[in-house]
Amino acid sequence: MKLIDITRRAGRSLKHAKARTLLTSLAIGVGAFTITLSLAGGQGGREYTDAIVKSNTNVKEVSATKAVDDSGKIQQYSETSAGQVSAGFGGSGFDPISYDDIAELEKISNVVTVTPNYAPAVNYITTEGQEKYVATISTFSPSVTLKFAAGSVDGDLGKDEIILTEEYAETLGFKTPQDAVGKKVDLGAQSLASSPLNPDKRDFTYTVKGVSSASGLAFRSQGSLLVSTAAAKDMYDYINEGTRAYGQFLLVAVEVNDADNAESVKQAMIKKGYDAQTSDDILGTVNTFINVLLGILLGFGALAVLTSIFGIINTQYISVLERTQQIGLMKALGMSRRDVGRLFKLEAAWIGFLGGALGSGLAILVGTIANPYISDALNLEDIYLLIFSPVQVLIVVVGLMLVSVGAGILPARKASKLDPIEALRTE
Repeated sequence: MKLIDITRRAGRSLKHAKARTLLTSLAIGVGAFTITLSLAGGQGGREYTDAIVKSNTNVKEVSATKAVDDSGKIQQYSETSAGQVSAGFGGSGFDPISYDDIAELEKISNVVTVTPNYAPAVNYITTEGQEKYVATISTFSPSVTLKFAAGSVDGDLGKDEIILTEEYAETLGFKTPQDAVGKKVDLGAQSLASSPLNPDKRDFTYTVKGVSSASGLAFRSQGSLLVSTAAAKDMYDYINEGTRAYGQFLLVAVEVNDADNAESVKQAMIKKGYDAQTSDDILGTVNTFINVLLGILLGFGALAVLTSIFGIINTQYISVLERTQQIGLMKALGMSRRDVGRLFKLEAAWIGFLGGALGSGLAILVGTIANPYISDALNLEDIYLLIFSPVQVLIVVVGLMLVSVGAGILPARKASKLDPIEALRTE
Protein backbone atom coordinates (compact mmCIF):
# COMPACT_ATOMS: atom_id res chain seq x y z
CA MET A 1 0.00 0.00 0.00
CA LYS A 2 1.03 3.57 -0.58
CA LEU A 3 2.14 5.58 2.44
CA ILE A 4 -0.62 8.15 1.87
CA ASP A 5 -3.26 5.43 1.90
CA ILE A 6 -1.88 3.96 5.14
CA THR A 7 -1.82 7.45 6.69
CA ARG A 8 -5.47 8.03 5.81
CA ARG A 9 -6.44 4.61 7.12
CA ALA A 10 -4.61 5.35 10.40
CA GLY A 11 -6.60 8.56 10.77
CA ARG A 12 -9.88 6.75 10.12
CA SER A 13 -8.99 4.08 12.68
CA LEU A 14 -8.43 6.70 15.35
CA LYS A 15 -11.84 8.26 14.61
CA HIS A 16 -13.50 5.04 15.73
CA ALA A 17 -11.98 5.49 19.20
CA LYS A 18 -12.33 9.24 19.55
CA ALA A 19 -12.50 9.42 23.35
CA ARG A 20 -9.45 7.22 23.89
CA THR A 21 -7.50 9.06 21.19
CA LEU A 22 -8.38 12.46 22.65
CA LEU A 23 -7.44 11.48 26.22
CA THR A 24 -4.09 10.06 25.10
CA SER A 25 -3.43 13.16 23.01
CA LEU A 26 -4.24 15.41 25.96
CA ALA A 27 -1.67 13.56 28.06
CA ILE A 28 0.95 14.44 25.44
CA GLY A 29 -0.51 17.93 25.21
CA VAL A 30 0.40 18.61 28.85
CA GLY A 31 4.04 18.03 27.99
CA ALA A 32 3.75 20.08 24.80
CA PHE A 33 2.14 22.94 26.75
CA THR A 34 4.91 22.98 29.36
CA ILE A 35 7.74 22.68 26.86
CA THR A 36 6.33 25.35 24.52
CA LEU A 37 5.81 27.83 27.36
CA SER A 38 9.28 27.07 28.73
CA LEU A 39 10.92 27.70 25.38
CA ALA A 40 8.93 30.92 24.95
CA GLY A 41 9.95 32.04 28.43
CA GLY A 42 13.59 31.26 27.69
CA GLN A 43 13.49 33.17 24.42
CA GLY A 44 11.72 36.13 26.01
CA GLY A 45 14.03 36.09 29.02
CA ARG A 46 17.13 36.19 26.85
CA GLU A 47 15.76 39.07 24.78
CA TYR A 48 14.72 40.91 27.94
CA THR A 49 18.16 40.58 29.55
CA ASP A 50 19.74 41.60 26.26
CA ALA A 51 17.58 44.74 26.26
CA ILE A 52 18.49 45.47 29.90
CA VAL A 53 22.21 45.12 29.27
CA LYS A 54 22.07 47.24 26.13
CA SER A 55 19.98 49.87 27.93
CA ASN A 56 22.33 50.12 30.93
CA THR A 57 25.75 49.53 29.44
CA ASN A 58 27.84 50.70 26.54
CA VAL A 59 28.88 47.88 24.19
CA LYS A 60 32.11 49.81 23.62
CA GLU A 61 32.84 49.98 27.35
CA VAL A 62 34.84 47.69 29.63
CA SER A 63 34.32 47.93 33.40
CA ALA A 64 37.41 47.22 35.45
CA THR A 65 38.67 46.94 39.03
CA LYS A 66 42.01 45.90 40.40
CA ALA A 67 42.23 42.12 40.78
CA VAL A 68 41.31 41.07 44.33
CA ASP A 69 43.89 39.31 46.47
CA ASP A 70 41.96 36.22 47.58
CA SER A 71 44.92 34.44 49.20
CA GLY A 72 43.42 35.04 52.63
CA LYS A 73 46.70 36.50 53.99
CA ILE A 74 46.68 39.58 56.21
CA GLN A 75 48.09 42.48 54.20
CA GLN A 76 51.01 44.59 55.38
CA TYR A 77 50.10 48.16 56.33
CA SER A 78 51.09 50.93 53.96
CA GLU A 79 50.00 54.47 53.13
CA THR A 80 48.10 52.98 50.17
CA SER A 81 46.16 50.60 52.38
CA ALA A 82 45.32 53.50 54.69
CA GLY A 83 43.90 55.29 51.70
CA GLN A 84 41.83 52.22 50.90
CA VAL A 85 40.20 52.34 54.32
CA SER A 86 39.49 56.04 53.96
CA ALA A 87 37.94 55.38 50.56
CA GLY A 88 35.69 52.73 52.00
CA PHE A 89 37.42 49.84 50.22
CA GLY A 90 37.92 47.88 53.42
CA GLY A 91 41.72 47.70 53.26
CA SER A 92 41.69 43.93 52.85
CA GLY A 93 42.40 42.67 49.36
CA PHE A 94 40.96 45.69 47.53
CA ASP A 95 43.52 47.72 45.62
CA PRO A 96 42.17 51.07 44.41
CA ILE A 97 42.87 52.47 40.96
CA SER A 98 44.89 55.68 40.96
CA TYR A 99 45.26 58.42 38.36
CA ASP A 100 48.64 56.88 37.47
CA ASP A 101 46.89 53.56 36.80
CA ILE A 102 44.35 55.36 34.63
CA ALA A 103 47.17 56.94 32.61
CA GLU A 104 48.66 53.48 32.03
CA LEU A 105 45.29 52.06 30.96
CA GLU A 106 44.87 54.86 28.41
CA LYS A 107 48.04 53.60 26.69
CA ILE A 108 46.43 50.24 25.85
CA SER A 109 45.77 49.82 22.15
CA ASN A 110 42.19 50.71 21.03
CA VAL A 111 41.38 52.52 24.32
CA VAL A 112 39.74 55.93 23.81
CA THR A 113 39.06 57.16 27.36
CA VAL A 114 39.24 55.83 30.92
CA THR A 115 36.68 57.37 33.29
CA PRO A 116 36.74 56.64 37.03
CA ASN A 117 33.52 56.09 38.93
CA TYR A 118 33.34 59.38 40.84
CA ALA A 119 30.00 58.87 42.68
CA PRO A 120 30.34 61.93 44.94
CA ALA A 121 28.80 61.53 48.40
CA VAL A 122 26.64 64.64 48.63
CA ASN A 123 24.77 65.49 51.80
CA TYR A 124 21.42 66.71 50.53
CA ILE A 125 19.29 68.16 47.75
CA THR A 126 16.97 71.11 48.10
CA THR A 127 15.30 73.88 46.17
CA GLU A 128 14.08 77.34 47.11
CA GLY A 129 11.54 77.25 49.93
CA GLN A 130 11.92 73.50 50.57
CA GLU A 131 13.50 71.31 53.22
CA LYS A 132 16.75 69.42 52.63
CA TYR A 133 16.54 65.76 51.64
CA VAL A 134 19.12 62.99 51.45
CA ALA A 135 20.33 62.43 47.89
CA THR A 136 22.26 59.82 45.89
CA ILE A 137 24.21 60.90 42.81
CA SER A 138 25.05 58.83 39.74
CA THR A 139 26.65 59.86 36.47
CA PHE A 140 24.52 60.08 33.35
CA SER A 141 25.48 58.09 30.28
CA PRO A 142 23.97 58.70 26.82
CA SER A 143 24.06 54.92 26.27
CA VAL A 144 21.55 54.34 29.09
CA THR A 145 17.93 54.24 27.96
CA LEU A 146 15.82 56.45 30.21
CA LYS A 147 12.07 56.79 30.37
CA PHE A 148 11.15 60.45 30.92
CA ALA A 149 8.03 61.69 32.68
CA ALA A 150 8.98 65.21 31.61
CA GLY A 151 11.76 66.83 29.62
CA SER A 152 14.39 64.93 27.64
CA VAL A 153 18.11 64.79 26.96
CA ASP A 154 19.63 64.94 23.50
CA GLY A 155 23.15 63.53 23.83
CA ASP A 156 25.01 64.20 27.06
CA LEU A 157 23.97 66.36 30.02
CA GLY A 158 25.40 69.83 30.41
CA LYS A 159 27.78 70.47 33.30
CA ASP A 160 25.13 72.53 35.12
CA GLU A 161 22.17 70.19 34.38
CA ILE A 162 20.56 67.44 36.43
CA ILE A 163 17.90 64.75 35.97
CA LEU A 164 15.49 64.18 38.85
CA THR A 165 13.32 61.14 39.46
CA GLU A 166 9.56 61.49 39.83
CA GLU A 167 9.87 60.79 43.56
CA TYR A 168 12.39 63.61 44.07
CA ALA A 169 10.36 66.02 41.93
CA GLU A 170 7.29 65.36 44.08
CA THR A 171 9.24 65.51 47.35
CA LEU A 172 10.78 68.86 46.40
CA GLY A 173 7.29 70.34 46.02
CA PHE A 174 6.82 70.40 42.26
CA LYS A 175 3.15 69.80 41.39
CA THR A 176 3.92 67.86 38.24
CA PRO A 177 7.14 66.51 36.67
CA GLN A 178 6.80 69.14 33.94
CA ASP A 179 6.82 71.91 36.58
CA ALA A 180 10.29 70.78 37.69
CA VAL A 181 11.89 71.12 34.24
CA GLY A 182 13.93 74.32 34.01
CA LYS A 183 13.92 74.95 37.77
CA LYS A 184 17.03 75.24 39.96
CA VAL A 185 18.01 72.73 42.65
CA ASP A 186 20.96 72.74 45.04
CA LEU A 187 23.16 69.81 46.05
CA GLY A 188 24.90 70.33 49.37
CA ALA A 189 28.36 68.86 49.96
CA GLN A 190 31.07 69.10 52.60
CA SER A 191 34.82 68.90 52.14
CA LEU A 192 36.20 65.90 54.02
CA ALA A 193 39.55 67.65 54.35
CA SER A 194 38.06 70.48 56.42
CA SER A 195 37.99 70.53 60.19
CA PRO A 196 34.94 68.94 61.85
CA LEU A 197 34.78 71.99 64.12
CA ASN A 198 34.86 74.38 61.19
CA PRO A 199 33.49 72.39 58.21
CA ASP A 200 33.80 73.71 54.68
CA LYS A 201 30.36 73.40 53.05
CA ARG A 202 29.17 74.31 49.58
CA ASP A 203 26.03 74.20 47.46
CA PHE A 204 26.24 73.14 43.81
CA THR A 205 23.39 74.57 41.73
CA TYR A 206 21.90 72.72 38.75
CA THR A 207 19.05 73.24 36.31
CA VAL A 208 16.55 70.39 35.98
CA LYS A 209 16.83 69.05 32.44
CA GLY A 210 14.33 66.23 32.80
CA VAL A 211 12.43 63.99 35.21
CA SER A 212 12.87 60.24 34.81
CA SER A 213 10.18 57.71 35.64
CA ALA A 214 10.48 54.11 36.75
CA SER A 215 11.41 51.76 33.94
CA GLY A 216 11.78 48.02 33.61
CA LEU A 217 15.00 48.59 31.65
CA ALA A 218 16.98 51.51 33.04
CA PHE A 219 18.03 49.93 36.35
CA ARG A 220 21.13 52.07 36.64
CA SER A 221 19.16 55.26 37.23
CA GLN A 222 16.43 54.00 39.53
CA GLY A 223 16.28 56.22 42.63
CA SER A 224 19.39 58.26 41.68
CA LEU A 225 19.86 61.84 40.63
CA LEU A 226 21.85 62.01 37.41
CA VAL A 227 24.52 64.58 36.58
CA SER A 228 27.20 64.70 33.91
CA THR A 229 30.59 63.09 34.47
CA ALA A 230 32.18 66.55 34.51
CA ALA A 231 29.78 67.73 37.22
CA ALA A 232 30.37 64.59 39.26
CA LYS A 233 34.13 65.16 39.02
CA ASP A 234 33.81 68.74 40.29
CA MET A 235 31.85 67.57 43.33
CA TYR A 236 34.20 64.63 43.88
CA ASP A 237 37.26 66.93 43.78
CA TYR A 238 35.67 69.34 46.25
CA ILE A 239 34.64 66.60 48.70
CA ASN A 240 37.77 64.43 48.60
CA GLU A 241 40.71 66.63 47.61
CA GLY A 242 43.25 66.74 50.42
CA THR A 243 42.22 63.35 51.86
CA ARG A 244 43.94 59.98 51.56
CA ALA A 245 41.02 58.72 49.51
CA TYR A 246 41.47 61.36 46.83
CA GLY A 247 42.43 59.99 43.43
CA GLN A 248 41.66 56.37 44.37
CA PHE A 249 38.80 54.57 42.69
CA LEU A 250 37.33 51.11 42.98
CA LEU A 251 35.89 51.06 39.45
CA VAL A 252 36.72 52.63 36.09
CA ALA A 253 34.94 52.57 32.75
CA VAL A 254 37.24 52.01 29.77
CA GLU A 255 35.78 53.11 26.44
CA VAL A 256 37.22 51.43 23.33
CA ASN A 257 37.12 52.67 19.74
CA ASP A 258 35.00 49.75 18.49
CA ALA A 259 32.77 47.17 20.16
CA ASP A 260 34.68 44.39 18.38
CA ASN A 261 37.82 45.45 20.26
CA ALA A 262 36.24 45.27 23.73
CA GLU A 263 37.32 41.66 24.29
CA SER A 264 40.95 42.27 23.28
CA VAL A 265 41.15 45.32 25.57
CA LYS A 266 39.65 43.26 28.38
CA GLN A 267 42.32 40.57 27.95
CA ALA A 268 45.07 43.22 27.91
CA MET A 269 43.73 44.63 31.17
CA ILE A 270 43.57 41.20 32.78
CA LYS A 271 47.26 40.72 31.97
CA LYS A 272 47.96 43.98 33.78
CA GLY A 273 46.25 42.73 36.95
CA TYR A 274 42.69 43.94 36.53
CA ASP A 275 39.33 42.22 36.75
CA ALA A 276 37.56 43.39 33.61
CA GLN A 277 34.06 42.80 32.28
CA THR A 278 32.34 43.62 29.01
CA SER A 279 28.64 43.91 28.32
CA ASP A 280 28.78 40.45 26.71
CA ASP A 281 30.15 39.04 29.98
CA ILE A 282 27.25 40.53 31.91
CA LEU A 283 24.77 39.17 29.38
CA GLY A 284 26.38 35.73 29.49
CA THR A 285 26.15 35.57 33.28
CA VAL A 286 22.45 36.42 33.28
CA ASN A 287 21.72 34.04 30.40
CA THR A 288 23.43 31.21 32.28
CA PHE A 289 20.88 31.61 35.07
CA ILE A 290 18.04 31.73 32.53
CA ASN A 291 19.33 28.57 30.83
CA VAL A 292 19.44 26.72 34.16
CA LEU A 293 15.88 27.76 34.94
CA LEU A 294 14.81 26.83 31.41
CA GLY A 295 16.41 23.40 31.82
CA ILE A 296 14.42 22.79 35.01
CA LEU A 297 11.13 23.73 33.33
CA LEU A 298 11.95 21.60 30.29
CA GLY A 299 12.63 18.74 32.69
CA PHE A 300 9.07 18.98 33.99
CA GLY A 301 7.80 19.00 30.42
CA ALA A 302 9.94 15.97 29.55
CA LEU A 303 8.56 14.17 32.60
CA ALA A 304 5.02 14.80 31.39
CA VAL A 305 5.96 13.48 27.93
CA LEU A 306 7.58 10.40 29.49
CA THR A 307 4.39 9.67 31.38
CA SER A 308 2.34 10.04 28.21
CA ILE A 309 4.55 7.49 26.42
CA PHE A 310 3.14 4.75 28.59
CA GLY A 311 -0.34 6.00 27.73
CA ILE A 312 0.43 5.66 24.00
CA ILE A 313 1.81 2.15 24.47
CA ASN A 314 -1.25 1.15 26.47
CA THR A 315 -3.63 2.70 23.90
CA GLN A 316 -1.90 0.97 21.00
CA TYR A 317 -1.80 -2.41 22.72
CA ILE A 318 -5.52 -2.18 23.47
CA SER A 319 -6.12 -1.21 19.84
CA VAL A 320 -4.19 -4.26 18.64
CA LEU A 321 -6.20 -6.57 20.91
CA GLU A 322 -9.52 -5.05 19.84
CA ARG A 323 -8.66 -5.24 16.13
CA THR A 324 -7.06 -8.66 16.03
CA GLN A 325 -9.61 -10.02 13.55
CA GLN A 326 -9.35 -6.85 11.43
CA ILE A 327 -5.56 -7.25 11.33
CA GLY A 328 -5.97 -10.91 10.30
CA LEU A 329 -8.38 -9.93 7.53
CA MET A 330 -6.02 -7.22 6.21
CA LYS A 331 -3.19 -9.72 6.10
CA ALA A 332 -5.37 -12.36 4.43
CA LEU A 333 -6.24 -9.80 1.75
CA GLY A 334 -2.56 -9.23 1.02
CA MET A 335 -1.42 -6.46 3.38
CA SER A 336 2.22 -7.03 4.25
CA ARG A 337 3.68 -7.19 7.74
CA ARG A 338 5.59 -4.01 6.99
CA ASP A 339 2.40 -2.12 6.10
CA VAL A 340 0.62 -3.38 9.23
CA GLY A 341 3.52 -2.10 11.34
CA ARG A 342 3.42 1.21 9.50
CA LEU A 343 -0.30 1.51 10.15
CA PHE A 344 0.10 1.39 13.92
CA LYS A 345 3.19 3.60 13.89
CA LEU A 346 1.27 6.20 11.90
CA GLU A 347 -1.62 5.98 14.34
CA ALA A 348 0.87 6.76 17.10
CA ALA A 349 2.23 9.64 15.01
CA TRP A 350 -1.29 11.03 14.63
CA ILE A 351 -1.74 10.91 18.41
CA GLY A 352 1.57 12.72 18.86
CA PHE A 353 0.61 15.34 16.30
CA LEU A 354 -2.76 15.99 17.92
CA GLY A 355 -1.23 16.21 21.40
CA GLY A 356 1.59 18.47 20.24
CA ALA A 357 -0.71 20.73 18.25
CA LEU A 358 -3.25 21.03 21.07
CA GLY A 359 -0.63 21.66 23.78
CA SER A 360 1.44 24.10 21.75
CA GLY A 361 -1.64 25.91 20.46
CA LEU A 362 -3.00 26.31 23.99
CA ALA A 363 0.40 27.56 25.20
CA ILE A 364 0.49 30.19 22.43
CA LEU A 365 -3.06 31.28 23.27
CA VAL A 366 -2.37 31.53 27.01
CA GLY A 367 0.97 33.28 26.42
CA THR A 368 -0.51 35.79 23.99
CA ILE A 369 -3.25 36.70 26.47
CA ALA A 370 -0.89 36.83 29.46
CA ASN A 371 1.94 38.82 27.84
CA PRO A 372 0.37 42.31 28.19
CA TYR A 373 -0.55 41.67 31.83
CA ILE A 374 2.95 40.43 32.64
CA SER A 375 4.54 43.44 30.95
CA ASP A 376 2.27 45.85 32.82
CA ALA A 377 2.89 44.14 36.17
CA LEU A 378 6.69 44.25 35.72
CA ASN A 379 6.72 47.65 34.01
CA LEU A 380 8.42 46.23 30.92
CA GLU A 381 6.81 48.72 28.55
CA ASP A 382 6.56 47.10 25.09
CA ILE A 383 8.74 44.07 25.92
CA TYR A 384 7.10 40.64 26.22
CA LEU A 385 8.55 37.87 28.37
CA LEU A 386 6.92 35.07 26.36
CA ILE A 387 8.13 35.01 22.77
CA PHE A 388 6.95 32.13 20.61
CA SER A 389 9.16 31.04 17.75
CA PRO A 390 7.39 29.19 14.89
CA VAL A 391 10.51 27.07 14.41
CA GLN A 392 10.56 26.04 18.08
CA VAL A 393 6.83 25.20 18.02
CA LEU A 394 7.33 23.11 14.88
CA ILE A 395 10.25 21.29 16.50
CA VAL A 396 8.12 20.54 19.57
CA VAL A 397 5.27 19.08 17.48
CA VAL A 398 7.57 17.04 15.22
CA GLY A 399 9.59 15.90 18.23
CA LEU A 400 6.46 14.64 19.99
CA MET A 401 5.38 12.85 16.83
CA LEU A 402 8.72 11.03 16.74
CA VAL A 403 8.46 10.19 20.43
CA SER A 404 4.97 8.83 19.83
CA VAL A 405 6.18 6.72 16.91
CA GLY A 406 8.92 5.36 19.16
CA ALA A 407 6.31 4.49 21.80
CA GLY A 408 4.20 2.74 19.18
CA ILE A 409 6.98 0.47 17.90
CA LEU A 410 6.29 -2.42 20.29
CA PRO A 411 2.51 -2.52 19.66
CA ALA A 412 3.20 -2.20 15.90
CA ARG A 413 5.60 -5.17 16.01
CA LYS A 414 3.01 -7.22 17.87
CA ALA A 415 0.38 -6.40 15.23
CA SER A 416 2.73 -7.14 12.32
CA LYS A 417 3.66 -10.56 13.73
CA LEU A 418 0.08 -11.76 14.20
CA ASP A 419 -0.68 -14.93 12.25
CA PRO A 420 -3.62 -14.14 9.93
CA ILE A 421 -5.28 -17.56 10.44
CA GLU A 422 -5.05 -17.37 14.22
CA ALA A 423 -6.16 -13.73 14.14
CA LEU A 424 -9.29 -14.59 12.14
CA ARG A 425 -10.18 -17.31 14.63
CA THR A 426 -10.16 -14.81 17.51
CA GLU A 427 -13.56 -13.90 18.82
